[in-house]
Amino acid sequence: MRRTQLPITALAAFSKLNDISFLDIGVHDLGEKGFGLVTERALSSDDTFDTPTLLLIPRELTLCAETIEEYAKADQHFRQLLDAAGGKSLRGDVLLFLLMQITIASPDHGQNVGLSSPWTEYVKMLPSEVPVPTLWNEGEQEVLLQGTSLESALNAKMAALSREFGNLRERTAEIPWCQKCWWESEALQFSDWLLVDAWYRSRCLELPNAGESMVPCLDMVNHSHQANAFYEETSNNSVALLLHRRDEKLDAGSEVTISYGTSKSQAEMLFSYGFIDEQSTTRSLVLTLEPVSDDPLGRAKLAAFGGPPIISISEVGGSITWESPFLYLMCLNEEDGLEFRILQQTDGTCSQLKVFWQGSDVTDATSTFEALISNHELKDVFGLRVVVLLQDRIRQQLERLYESEDTLQSINSMTHVSPYRRHVALELRKTETAILEAAFSAADMQKNKLLENEKVMEYLGMGNASEEQPQSHEANNHEEEDFS
Repeated sequence: MRRTQLPITALAAFSKLNDISFLDIGVHDLGEKGFGLVTERALSSDDTFDTPTLLLIPRELTLCAETIEEYAKADQHFRQLLDAAGGKSLRGDVLLFLLMQITIASPDHGQNVGLSSPWTEYVKMLPSEVPVPTLWNEGEQEVLLQGTSLESALNAKMAALSREFGNLRERTAEIPWCQKCWWESEALQFSDWLLVDAWYRSRCLELPNAGESMVPCLDMVNHSHQANAFYEETSNNSVALLLHRRDEKLDAGSEVTISYGTSKSQAEMLFSYGFIDEQSTTRSLVLTLEPVSDDPLGRAKLAAFGGPPIISISEVGGSITWESPFLYLMCLNEEDGLEFRILQQTDGTCSQLKVFWQGSDVTDATSTFEALISNHELKDVFGLRVVVLLQDRIRQQLERLYESEDTLQSINSMTHVSPYRRHVALELRKTETAILEAAFSAADMQKNKLLENEKVMEYLGMGNASEEQPQSHEANNHEEEDFS
């Protein structure tokens, strides 16, 4: 949809009209980082009774669950849109609201649709380009993220966004103003849905009282691992940006920053905000899991587990830790005592899938199989299966990374690849490769230790099973037996 855009210089008039107070700071173009907040004079929190306030935004400008409902009460067209296509999540409702504001401000539709609000003007100042991977071009998505943990996450996100846009079209096709403004001339495109999603993901924050929210002007403050400011809600639910309470001193021209989170991985930061915090010490990644292809209980395990089938791997102080509740369910079978049943109602219809372990109903505890098997006589055998599955999944990811190296060598000659996106993708690949290689070695040591366990050796001898010992630390040279 063609969007009216205003220069950032219009923010001064917007702020004055809507009682937004910039106190000793202003918005500046920071080059590669985009716009940010910068001090206009030297500031200090030392020897002050009150924490210095840098920015104050009235409560009614905050875009949250409560204000979304207020807008819907006042605007019948937005109410129609929300009733037809909203109500599933706050994120979805906010995206619909942002689309509504773009539509109201569009120079093309020519319809008397919707009520203008401060957000109608604010969206005109929001960027058309956001550096999150969902807005990268296809070449960048396919090449730069190949083999990283973001590859599958991005594919899943793009598929979900496509379904959402299809549902939006289907549910609003019979609403006259939607037909006129959006669908009749194909004015609304999938790219518009991608953009409002990127705005929300990169600018949303959590407020103590309002919950997930978008706050105009506050969303222009950038992240730093060593933030010098923070935000909070005031007694009247306005939102304030404050200088840190510690002895903080800023020279004139210093950038004001907040923390977007200290525990987020590089992949999370890139996915949500479009950059990597290279000063962060958090080294972690998440891998998705699929049941073993020849496991007859595979689909039932996925359905019963309920949560995401993932492996979370972290490196802290040179030591590898990992967590994956699904792996402990994934490694078990009927011979071990795992059973699935479909509960049948008195009218003959089937309902809930029930899970049993050693004859006990554990339907509500499928994420606790590590504890459930801890007292089993074959717990070390189950542990070996888990480690083999873990190592195999790590190997798959490493092979994917290694295989894509040749493709990456040609990136420098690709005119369609942004140098900055290339840089952050290479940083992500470097970090994740190091974590995965360390995790593979750690899993190898854990596996070899389990293979020396008397109960495990006895079990393997009884089953006439053997395992070839790997001779190299290289992931793609291993051929493990699958004990699941």
